[in-house]
Amino acid sequence: MKRQDLDHILRAAGDLTGHTEFVLVGSNAIFAWHDKVPSPMMLSREADLYAADVSDEEAEEIADRLEDIGQLSNFDDTHGYYVDGVGPQTAVLPPEWRARSKKYRSNATNGVTAIVPHPQDIAASKLYAGREKDHDWVSAALQAGFVDAASLAEVIRNWGELAEDRRQHMLQAIVRLRRER
Repeated sequence: MKRQDLDHILRAAGDLTGHTEFVLVGSNAIFAWHDKVPSPMMLSREADLYAADVSDEEAEEIADRLEDIGQLSNFDDTHGYYVDGVGPQTAVLPPEWRARSKKYRSNATNGVTAIVPHPQDIAASKLYAGREKDHDWVSAALQAGFVDAASLAEVIRNWGELAEDRRQHMLQAIVRLRRER
């Protein structure tokens, strides 16, 4: 995926649902922060979106409608990327992520806006998930300078409602990933 693909996805999501503000989580949220992204961070074909500032019921309805441009849809077959209509619970983010987020839109999104977590919060979420592909993404983000290890560690240390064993595991992962790069 590339930034222009993200723009296309946002435009298509807005056209399909009539909704104009989404939260973008997951790997490809990085395109809202950086035009040029290293290839190890570009492995995902989907944009994880959920409708912002709506009831849970409405968010679920919008996520269901997004299946029309989801995986294995004509949209996916045609463009090689797709939307994954998700919910707020999909990505576990630090409590203050929204204060560090930014709103992203371009001329190509036709007025559709994405609320996008800061790269530090995306990385923290990926460390929380703890999958190998997530660690690979964080490693590439550290190497590219998109994420600062000390700032990432601070976000994790200040993550209030995080089990201490999980916090320690995430902090150890940062040390290991920094050593590997």
